[in-house]
Amino acid sequence: MVTSTLTDKGQTTVPQEIREAMGASPRQRLIWEACKDGSAVVRPMPSVLELAGSLKSEVPFTSIREETEAATDAWVTESSKRSRR
Repeated sequence: MVTSTLTDKGQTTVPQEIREAMGASPRQRLIWEACKDGSAVVRPMPSVLELAGSLKSEVPFTSIREETEAATDAWVTESSKRSRR
């Protein structure tokens, strides 16, 4: 059995053995679920990139670079409109 200590601030370190078993990586967010019996279930939160393609869509998937360029173009266009007012 692996243990850790809860600090006065409510913080703890997830032991390496547990992190490896969960497949958690540094700075990854964790999902905590309290159970009625007083125990807790902890799961690593999947990243957005891990969820890519998990929903069916008629819209073709674009690359992150294309999305970034489109967002930048939209921002520049909106900024230009606001500065003219």
